[in-house]
Amino acid sequence: MKKSVTKEYRTLLAKKLAMESELVVLPTGYISKKNIKGNVQYYLQRRNGSKIVGTYIRNEDVDTVTAQITRRKAISDELPAICERLETLETAAKMVDPNFYRQLLMYKLSAGMDVLTTAERKQCSSFGYAMNAIEGVPVSEETANEVKAWEIGESTFCSVFENALRRYGFPVEVQ
Repeated sequence: MKKSVTKEYRTLLAKKLAMESELVVLPTGYISKKNIKGNVQYYLQRRNGSKIVGTYIRNEDVDTVTAQITRRKAISDELPAICERLETLETAAKMVDPNFYRQLLMYKLSAGMDVLTTAERKQCSSFGYAMNAIEGVPVSEETANEVKAWEIGESTFCSVFENALRRYGFPVEVQ
């Protein structure tokens, strides 16, 4: 059972992350059609604070922008159900086995790290190394090598996370 729940949880996390990433680049608002000097012109209208702001859309781009707005709506409609299912799985895992819940939490905490760009990964690593230096905790050579492998996309963040937890004596079940 844990294996199927873990698989569903990780699949939903990946889907949620992909959808949230897509929402960042999709336009917000609606398309309005205006007749200006006898010519039909289209605008992407959206609220910016208390004002409505419009951006001109070329005629050849109207279908593309319409599809993007439709996609945004579909994602926005589907996302709450995914979040609710993830919460349900977390609640059930907490009740059944606290260690299993910790495993799901580890997946949740590391889910977004693998979609970062190489530059963002290096920034994260630099920050982590700086925090270790402030705390006076030296980074082991093994961990440093694993982080470098993650930075260049040769391993997943979750595997680095799991291995670091194991090295510090935390129980980690591989599902």
